[in-house]
Formats: sequence, C-alpha cells, structure tokens
Amino acid sequence: MKKNYILNLLTISLLFLGVTSIFAQSTEDFEGEGVASTSFSDNGQTFTVTTPATGETYDIFNCGGCGWNGSATDAQFIENTGGNNGAMNGTSFTISTGGAEIGVTSLYLFCSTNSLGTHSGALTITGYKAGVMQYTFTKTSGFSNVATLTPFNGFTFINFATEGGVNNTQKRIDQLVITGTGDLDYMALDAFSWAPENTLSVDNSILASQIQVYPNPSSKSIKISDLNTETTYSIYDILGNKITQGSATKNTEIGIQNFANGLYFLHFENGIVKKFIKK
Repeated sequence: MKKNYILNLLTISLLFLGVTSIFAQSTEDFEGEGVASTSFSDNGQTFTVTTPATGETYDIFNCGGCGWNGSATDAQFIENTGGNNGAMNGTSFTISTGGAEIGVTSLYLFCSTNSLGTHSGALTITGYKAGVMQYTFTKTSGFSNVATLTPFNGFTFINFATEGGVNNTQKRIDQLVITGTGDLDYMALDAFSWAPENTLSVDNSILASQIQVYPNPSSKSIKISDLNTETTYSIYDILGNKITQGSATKNTEIGIQNFANGLYFLHFENGIVKKFIKK
C-alpha cells in the first residue's frame, strides 16, 4: 500500500510539472536589445524583423516612458519612425523565426497616423507556417486612445485567444505579418508574448470562450467561472494602472468594493483579458 501511494504521488507530481511546462510562455519587452536593430532574441529564440515597403524601416527604438511592457511604461519597442511609406499608404512589417515554429499569445500595438493621431484604418494580423497561412484576423475598432494615451500608454492589447472570435494561440507559425491600411501609417510593437513549439501540444488551460466574470456589472465583488486550474491575475483600470493582483480558482471571489466606478481589465497569466464594470 505504501509503495503504491508513493508511486501515485510521483505520477501526480510529474503530471503537474508537465502541465506547468506545457503552458510556459515568454514575453519580449525589447529593453535589452540593441537600438536600431532589426532582430531580437528571447528565451533562446532569434526573431528577424523585415519591412516590405520601400523607404519604410521597422527596428528597435528607444524613447523613455513611451512603450508598454504589459504592466507599465518602458523605453524600447519596435516601430517605424526611421522611415515610413507616406501618409494614407498604410504600413506593414513581418516577424520571422527562421523556421522555428511558435505560438503567439498576445502583443501590444500602438496604432496611429504618421502624426501620432487617431487613425481610421484597419489592422490585419496573419500567421504563416512554411509559407502557408494558418490564421488571419482584422481589427477595425476597439483601439486604445493615442491622444490621451489610455489605456496601456496608448498601446492596444491584441489577444490571440479572442481576437477575431477564434483562439489562435495554439496554432504553430514561423512568420507573423502585421499590416495597417488607410491612414494607419504608424505602428509600435511592445510586450510580444509567445510560446515555443514544445509547449503547444495541449490546449490552453483557460479557454477565453468559456471563462466568465460575474456578476458584471458589480458593486462589491466578482467571481470567475470555468477556471480549470489556479491562475494568477492582475486588474488594470482604463488608464493602464495596475489596481491589484492575486491568484484565483473557479468561483474565487475578488473584492472590488474599494474600486472607483468604471471599466476595468482582468488580465490572466496566459494573456486572456476580460472586462468588467464596477458600479
């Protein structure tokens, strides 16, 4: 009996470690990269940035307090002030792995006109593997306000688990093409979250289509449904300020009675974001 108990305990421990590694991901905030570089490395993987349009250049730029690392402002990010394609011509850049297959979880994009004003264009993001398209989605609304820099310092959060109504985080790609049309002539990329190939064999433990925040709106507390495992979270206000953080399991109650009334963003560790209203 004792032997069986020890074997079962070891099996459970190994399964737990396996699940933990399966859901591992990495976030590149570009802070340690060389300014003006068109490549970057994160967690042992090298990425190359290319720009298809003549006269346009995307590379790593430094501007103190101008970026967004996912929770606070930072200084370095990828953008195209080094050369652009002119007004009303849109913009585009590609991130390639050199053949290694990855999954993209989320990223933050500052999307504007060349004069850093509000744009009226469309954003399209397409993933390829060996030249074959694996997914594509287009976003025409819901961008952060680049005039007031709210939320997230003006960067728009792009969640690959929910954007376009499909969870693309588990689809393996080796190239990501990010394109703006119309007067979406300027883009800056920060907090690029991705997962290596060997972590993509199991679907995410939190499915954006299943998870719900309730009651919403609420004045005292919220709960989270359909969490399959304990998960860390952070709550941000509409200005991108972190209000609180913690860990939760299914139906964990999170007190919000001391929050100011308004819209909040509940970020989970795997990149999924849910909105709720404090009334």
